[in-house]
Amino acid sequence: MKVTNVYLSGLGVFQPPVSDAGHAARRGEYSPASYLENRLTGACIAGDISPPEMAVRAARQALSRAAADPARIGLVLHATIYTQGPEMWLPGPYIQREIVGTSAPAFEIRLGCNGVFAALEIAAGHLAVTAADQTVLVTTAENLGSPLIDRWNSAPGFILGDAGSALLLDRDDGFARLRAVGSAAVPEMEPLYRGGEPLYPPLVREGRTIDMRERAEYFRDNVMSLTDAAELRTRARLDLIERTLDEADRKLVDMTRVVCGNSAAYMVQQDLLEPLGIAMERTTWQFGRGIGHTGASDQLLSLNHLLVTGQLAAGDHLLLFSGAPATMSCAVLEILDVPAWARA
Repeated sequence: MKVTNVYLSGLGVFQPPVSDAGHAARRGEYSPASYLENRLTGACIAGDISPPEMAVRAARQALSRAAADPARIGLVLHATIYTQGPEMWLPGPYIQREIVGTSAPAFEIRLGCNGVFAALEIAAGHLAVTAADQTVLVTTAENLGSPLIDRWNSAPGFILGDAGSALLLDRDDGFARLRAVGSAAVPEMEPLYRGGEPLYPPLVREGRTIDMRERAEYFRDNVMSLTDAAELRTRARLDLIERTLDEADRKLVDMTRVVCGNSAAYMVQQDLLEPLGIAMERTTWQFGRGIGHTGASDQLLSLNHLLVTGQLAAGDHLLLFSGAPATMSCAVLEILDVPAWARA
């Protein structure tokens, strides 16, 4: 989707302390074989801080950095992948009450680690038709320290981190411009994260742990080979990236950096480096390997890191990519100015 007049005016993050993956491997918490194969070095761990609290802290930072009036926020979008608080309770209104306090609606988005990209698409449509002075707040946060999740071993190619992040989107001005955003579905991949588990009742209610390795093995043995699955995803990924770049009126060579999800080195190699013909140094893997896969926050944490470490300048373009099994998303950002908070 080609986008006009959508700007990033604020960016905030909440990044908890990192737990060292090597220490986890020596303690027997993390598979030594996976530690060597994945080349991941750590994961952020938030302890008992809830995801909505992390989202609120990130949102406050985004508003402060933008010197923005929260009363101008006309829509709150909160992206999630896992439990946010009490059952049958909604985190969006909590964030809305803590940050905005007006009658602006607050919606929750469940699209896995692609949630922020879905929020960008919704926000772009909202800003195109709403009052000129309104902004949109996008938040996401996860605390994956559940007894039902083994953050070190339950997902092949990942270790799971906790974090929160927030974007303030404006149609008038900002430090970066959203040039294009889009998603693509690969419906054949839907069973990969479901495995052989029944849709109802959810086995997690019976205290069963979440084991993505087991689900992937079921998919391989009963649906299709992982090689065939990878080929399907690669074709869809390349088509989506090409389409999004075309909509942004840019080419891959114009991209200063490729901002990817935080996964194992071999996954980034297979998913992006080889198909696109780029080097690891053009991605954000080196940063992401040290904080864990934080759900939908990965790309925003990496964007913040690039800005505050002086790795971006006005005129730079970024390709952001995220890929859950059945859906993948992509966006192109243009840096218009390095904000004062990043220069400081």
